[in-house]
Amino acid sequence: MPHIHLEYSANIENLDTKPILLALNQALVDGAYVSCANDVKSRAICQQEYVIGLNDPTQAYMHAKVSLLTGRSLGVQQQISKLLLKTLEQQLQKYAQFNLQICVEILEMQTNTYSKKVVALNEQIGSVFI
Repeated sequence: MPHIHLEYSANIENLDTKPILLALNQALVDGAYVSCANDVKSRAICQQEYVIGLNDPTQAYMHAKVSLLTGRSLGVQQQISKLLLKTLEQQLQKYAQFNLQICVEILEMQTNTYSKKVVALNEQIGSVFI
């Protein structure tokens, strides 16, 4: 169920976010932090309007916000944060032309207010033809 929101500065040129998102998802699956790979949802958004420090163009950033349902211990949250930071670092090594700041923030979503439903494709198709 984790949701990963990846924000990054627009000055990281030629950034292909799909492999980064896949690597983050894979890290959670490989680390057994999710019971089903399809429960992990990740997305990326490029921030066109940003300022780092006093607007030094050699500075760039990537910030991952990871939303988890409540119930995981602080230790597990720290493990997830460190794992995803390491994953980002590995994925971003080729962007060394910048002073790239990467960070991971763990956010908790309240279990009692989070709602989810999976609508199966075959159910949708079936209802169209009925």
